[in-house]
Amino acid sequence: MILLDILEEHLEEADFLFQQWTNALTDRAYDLDGFAELEERLLAHLDGLVLGGKEAWTLLEPKLAGGEVGEVFAAAFVAVASGEPARIGLVQKTFAEAEGPVLDGIRHALRHTPSPEIEKIVRPSLHSEKGAVRAAAIDLIGFRRLPLESRLLQAGLQEKDPLVVAAAANAAGRLRLADLKNEIEGALESDAASARLEAMRAGLLLKSERALSRCRKAVQERAEEGGEAILLLGLLGHPEDGLLLVNALGEAALARNAVMSLGLLGRAAGMEALIQCTADPKLARWAGEAVRTVTGVDLEKENLVAPKAEAKAEEEDELEDDPDEGLPVPDPAKVEAWWRKNASRFDKKARYRKGQPYSPQKLIELLHTGTLPERHHAALEFALIDSKRSPLETRAFAARQRKEMADLKSS
Repeated sequence: MILLDILEEHLEEADFLFQQWTNALTDRAYDLDGFAELEERLLAHLDGLVLGGKEAWTLLEPKLAGGEVGEVFAAAFVAVASGEPARIGLVQKTFAEAEGPVLDGIRHALRHTPSPEIEKIVRPSLHSEKGAVRAAAIDLIGFRRLPLESRLLQAGLQEKDPLVVAAAANAAGRLRLADLKNEIEGALESDAASARLEAMRAGLLLKSERALSRCRKAVQERAEEGGEAILLLGLLGHPEDGLLLVNALGEAALARNAVMSLGLLGRAAGMEALIQCTADPKLARWAGEAVRTVTGVDLEKENLVAPKAEAKAEEEDELEDDPDEGLPVPDPAKVEAWWRKNASRFDKKARYRKGQPYSPQKLIELLHTGTLPERHHAALEFALIDSKRSPLETRAFAARQRKEMADLKSS
């Protein structure tokens, strides 16, 4: 007899670790190895629930339809892993009717389960009248790189529901469906910012000049999606966008992403603006990170950080939820002096990442050793360069990522 309290502990830990795993995706403290460790711990508790058989399912079944996201994820993952037709059928039925946390939890489970039953579960929902369900089904097909008829995405791109439009654009980009380029360009003019943004990403992956123009326009006109669009311009690396990024530093809504975009742009011409931003208390640490993105300089090892008393005073003035917590506070004068001494090492016509000439190989290196946010950027950049393959899915389980990365390395 399997003790109920052991099964409950497995579920509680799975729920907790799922939240940790999800939060880690945007956490600079994690690289792929750390991410994989979280995943292994999560899978261990899911395995415990699978081995729990009927007793575990008695605990999990009510969670499938009304638990927290992590509990729904665990219930759906275990149901599909069990191979039991009745449980798989229940997941399919619940998915088709779900919304909110239930839909999100099942979607995550179906993204990552190794079960071959996924297509049978998901494909009927590609025709759902519920926009959120249809969008989730499209996302799952694209995420798992399953075959998908262009006409289904074509219809999705012409929908009024922005969730469906955004999901269809995202899938078209993931699957490299160049025959949908015209429909994606049409979605660039959607009334919804989320749909326009996904159409921009997909269009850029399909080498659409209209997508590039729309991206620049979103920044110039300070559109709702301008903050994300400005990061796309940095990832693309066109030197002529440098002035647009510098000008955006004066806009409070864009300044933070403009700083990082200048770092991603990787041009020596943007360094003076970044050094000026190190003197802005609201941008200082982020600007220091952008300087490192271009030059590779370790601010702490090179003693380019502010005096401890000054740094401590700044930390005391910051909000509790500081997105830059853990980054060093740069000393503007020291950083400027370091740049004057080292600027000659950087060709004004070249692009750099972490102090090295920008190249596909450098991006592959970042996919192996970078923080998770750096890896998200590097994967999209690599896909923008190499139009023959789908983007590496940096939000997939580590085993899948490592397999795809091995293919990148051997190409």
